[in-house]
Amino acid sequence: MQLAVRIPQFARFTISSLVSAGIDFLFFYLISLAAVSFLGLDVKDKRMIFAATVGARIVSTVVNFTINKIWAFESKKSAPREIALFAVLFVAKMCASAALVSAFSFIKISTTAIKIFVDTALFFVSFAVQKLLIFR
Repeated sequence: MQLAVRIPQFARFTISSLVSAGIDFLFFYLISLAAVSFLGLDVKDKRMIFAATVGARIVSTVVNFTINKIWAFESKKSAPREIALFAVLFVAKMCASAALVSAFSFIKISTTAIKIFVDTALFFVSFAVQKLLIFR
């Protein structure tokens, strides 16, 4: 007899997000390392940081979309529609994060702490949007 354990959807979404965050950090590091080693850029060079951030975020977003579609939400719907909506959510979350961190920067705590709070709230919003609109 085989016992199957069903992982709740929100837990699968959380695991997917953590895996994607790990991939984001890994690729940021690898792209930064390549830029420093092969292009001779300084580790603090703004162009290198921007390129590493964008490159890593693209890779981690593709991984996140794929895991969420197949495993977290088990969607069988049209991928092109979901990709388009996921891309809109990606841009909206990035803009909302920047805007909200800026808006709350008057508070006498570090912007890193503000960002943690804001991005945690956006995590829950993202789950709802993906569940109700993207992968429904």
